[in-house]
Amino acid sequence: MEFLRLIAVIGVAAAIVYYAVASAVALRFVRRRNAPPPPLPPSPPAIAVLKPLHGLSPTLADNLASYLKLDYPRVQYLFGVADRGDRALEAPVALKTLFPHANLEIVVGEESGCSNRKVAKLIRMAERASPATEAFVLSDADIVVEPDHLSRVVGELFERDNTGIVTCLYRGRPGDSLGSRLEALFVNTDFAPMVLLSEAIEPMRHALGATIAVKQKALDAIGGFRPLGNLLADDFYLGRMVADKGFGVRLSSSLVTIAPEEGSFVQFWNHQLRWARTYRTVRPASLATLIIHGPFWALVLALTSAFSTASLGALAALLLARYTMAAIMIDKVLDLPASFRDLWLVPVKDLVMTGIYFASLLGNTVRWGGRRFKLLAGGAMRELG
Repeated sequence: MEFLRLIAVIGVAAAIVYYAVASAVALRFVRRRNAPPPPLPPSPPAIAVLKPLHGLSPTLADNLASYLKLDYPRVQYLFGVADRGDRALEAPVALKTLFPHANLEIVVGEESGCSNRKVAKLIRMAERASPATEAFVLSDADIVVEPDHLSRVVGELFERDNTGIVTCLYRGRPGDSLGSRLEALFVNTDFAPMVLLSEAIEPMRHALGATIAVKQKALDAIGGFRPLGNLLADDFYLGRMVADKGFGVRLSSSLVTIAPEEGSFVQFWNHQLRWARTYRTVRPASLATLIIHGPFWALVLALTSAFSTASLGALAALLLARYTMAAIMIDKVLDLPASFRDLWLVPVKDLVMTGIYFASLLGNTVRWGGRRFKLLAGGAMRELG
């Protein structure tokens, strides 16, 4: 009992320090986000935006339309679906009418032999891109961007010759469902500060799947998208493979937005369980993040101390630090003041994430897109019948 109490004290202290340091680092990102972007080259590079689609959501058409409104002179849009039976096809078909002058193409079909269906679409779309393409911008279907997004990202990508990838931090704008609200809180108060702190203390060697801009020459150096065909964490490995070839990976100043569509607590749990098992597989050192699960350790300390005055004071101090960091991230860093309504849910979500952490240690199967996969050594996955 005494040993567990000591570990809990260390956990509470580590979490409070983490909250403070992550907040300071995140506020530095605000200055970078508000700074003017680097200028584009005199002849702006030709860019192909690749959007793999699966399923028709209520927000899909609006999400895609935000890309078609981008202020960039040389861009080709390729929207990919597995087959004509996928209702996601309806969104780009409708947008063709609304944006008749956009260089927009719909690609139907996917590369065979890929357990990662997203990558299977990317391979086909990249093959249809213009021969003049100098960089690809990949983004998920649920992403919404600001009008200057592409100019900012491309300017940063081509600012330095050795940069191979620029990737974007993202924020979550919640819907009304519990699953969506919990998912947005995770993105805004867990994932975003962890990304910013990681970038501050070590060179980036991975990319974030929400948005990745990659130079054609960097992609060619790793053999295109095909080496990613059977990997679950394709974004992580794309960044690592490009970095291994000597190219730099940078975090963009452009902030993109997702609208989480998890409708229920179960959907939130399954999505986060997939994320936790994936991250544990590709980066085993992530297991050490248990030490900064502050609310969990504060409760352990209170229980092992028979709810002493000191343990309750530690709990109050930790909650104050946690709420402060969450408020800074939501309001100052991510500019989502409307999300303050869910601030009270942060410690509840934290305890749920601790449960997901322990559940992730008990298996190697994940659910993705209505299918089940087993995680294999080296980040690969195999579909389970």
